[in-house]
Amino acid sequence: MEYKDKPDLSGVGPLLQAALNLTGLAGSSVKLDMELPQAVLASAYHEFTDKLAIMGNVGWQNWSSFGNIDVSIDSDTSTSATQDLGYDDTWHFALGAQYRIAKPWLLSIGAAYDTSPADSAKKRTPALPFDRQYRLATGLQYELNSDVTLGAAYEYLNLGDANIDRTGGILRGDLKGKYKKNHIHFIGVNLNRKF
Repeated sequence: MEYKDKPDLSGVGPLLQAALNLTGLAGSSVKLDMELPQAVLASAYHEFTDKLAIMGNVGWQNWSSFGNIDVSIDSDTSTSATQDLGYDDTWHFALGAQYRIAKPWLLSIGAAYDTSPADSAKKRTPALPFDRQYRLATGLQYELNSDVTLGAAYEYLNLGDANIDRTGGILRGDLKGKYKKNHIHFIGVNLNRKF
């Protein structure tokens, strides 16, 4: 994934503006390159009876390559650098079940756990403030006919405390803290039609 833009700086003061003009950085383009994490997922599904089915997932994501961000500045003196965020690859584990309450109704429940790509407070940033992840979900589906189903689902995602303890040095300062409410609630409604 690539992002490219020209920064618009205002209120930088005459000394900094002169330095930017002198180095050729004023009006230059900034480009960020990053890789989205590759993923491998293995899933299993088994019907024990006409009413009960169990499913599970085991997965891996390549967050270590996502943590390497290339920053380029296109100017008279082109510069580039790679910022390594120090992320770790992650593992995903999930287990779920479906139970047919009555002929048109299907109940689904599930839970999942993902390891943390930033297992240390020194690796985390406010841009991606997550730790290990727990998910709990449930859903209800109604079969209108053999081709059309209507459903609703709820998922709770807990992203952990996500403590941040980054040392920035003399010019940037330190960043320390944690998120007291680092969770998300998802609600969904769906309509499926088979063709």
